Amino acid sequence: MSKSHLLKYLLVSPNLPVGGFCYSEGMESYLQNKNLKDSNSVKELLINELEIGQIRVDGKLLLNFFEIFNELNDGKNLTINLQKLLSLNKWILSTKDSIEMREQQTQMAKSLLDLTKEFGFEYPYENNKKSSWPLAWSWACYCFEIGQLEMVENFFYAWSANQLSAALRIIPIGSTKAQLIQRDLLAIISKVSKEIMDKEIDDIYFGNVGLAMAQQNHNDLYTKLFRN
Repeated sequence: MSKSHLLKYLLVSPNLPVGGFCYSEGMESYLQNKNLKDSNSVKELLINELEIGQIRVDGKLLLNFFEIFNELNDGKNLTINLQKLLSLNKWILSTKDSIEMREQQTQMAKSLLDLTKEFGFEYPYENNKKSSWPLAWSWACYCFEIGQLEMVENFFYAWSANQLSAALRIIPIGSTKAQLIQRDLLAIISKVSKEIMDKEIDDIYFGNVGLAMAQQNHNDLYTKLFRN
C-alpha cells in the first residue's frame, strides 16, 4: 500500500493515531441525562449534528483552508493569504465554547500535523501547537491530493465513526448496529457535503446548542471515560 493510500485509510478510521478516541464530544453527558438509550437515539444525535450542528462550519473551513494552500503553493498574494490563514484558524478555535473543546482541537491538530510530517509533508506556515483540527485535516488532504468533496465527506465520516466508537464503549448498542448506523449516515454525509460545497461560510447556520452544552457539562460528571 502506498503512503498516499495509507493516509487516506488512516484519515477515515477511528483508529487514526491523533487521540480522537479520547473524546466523546458530549456523548457521556447525554448518557448521564438519559438522552441516549439505544442505537436509535445515537443515530438521531449524529444526524442532528450533521444537519444543523457546528461541524458543518468546520466542514466549510476545510474548503477555505484548501484554497489558501493552493494559492500559497502558487505564490499568489503571500502576505494576504498567510494573514487569512491565521485569521480563519483563530476564528474557528474561538467558536468552540469551552477551553476543553479548544484543547481537543489543538491536540488532535498537532498530532495530525506531526503525522503528515512523518509522511514527508511538514506544515510550513505557523506554529502547529495552536492549529485547529479543520486546518490540519485540510493540510493532510491537500498534501496527498485528496479531492475537495472527498475531503469534506471523509471529515464527516471520520467524525461519525469516532462518535460511534465512543458510543460502543458507553452504550450497549453492539458493533453490528453501529455499522448499520454508519451505513445509514452515508447518504446524509453526501448530501450535507454537497450543500456545503455550494455555500459561503456566512450562509451556514448552526443551531445544535444542546451538544455544546453537553460538552461543557462533561467536566461535572461523577465518572467518565473520555477527556471531553
